[in-house]
Amino acid sequence: MEFGEAVRRRRTEMGLSLGDLADLADVSKAMLSEIETGKKNPTLRVACSIAGGLDCQLSDLLDVEPDVRFEKLDDARCKLLIDPTNGVERHLLSPPMVQHGVQVLMFVFPPGAEVFWNADGSGVIEHATCIEGRIRIEVVRGGEVVELGPLESVNFPADADHLFSNISEQPTRVFVVLDSSHRGRPAVMRPMRAPTDADRGHA
Repeated sequence: MEFGEAVRRRRTEMGLSLGDLADLADVSKAMLSEIETGKKNPTLRVACSIAGGLDCQLSDLLDVEPDVRFEKLDDARCKLLIDPTNGVERHLLSPPMVQHGVQVLMFVFPPGAEVFWNADGSGVIEHATCIEGRIRIEVVRGGEVVELGPLESVNFPADADHLFSNISEQPTRVFVVLDSSHRGRPAVMRPMRAPTDADRGHA
């Protein structure tokens, strides 16, 4: 099932009009209509916003198969979204585990790329490991800042807005694990977007 078709089906099941979902996801009604009909592909930020408006995970809208006990996930089945505004790649690596409250993702940040990640719900723990390059993570609340090089990691509560910045001159790969298993519900991927001047002032 295509992304737009999955969005339309879930919206209908929830009894939402196109306008209702547009308001919840903070996207225009016209854009949402084009996405549902397959005329336009959403950016990563928009796709995550739509998932948030539908109260589900992005993986739920990407034709992920049901939970299984043992299954190999190859390149053909790993879901990839590329944000055309900054070239950041988001690879969803763990569809079988999302119903247990865990998501494993890999991000590839082009040189100089920055992404602002809105807070997840209370109780979500984020674990980030830099595989290559260098990444800086800034948490808005409290002003914590950490820089990671290859094979360096950090854990932090994901209930505050945070900024990822590639501070190297090469593509930077980062594995991210979102863990909400202890709060009894799957982690919901919140919108990611390029930072604004206001974000920089707070981070």
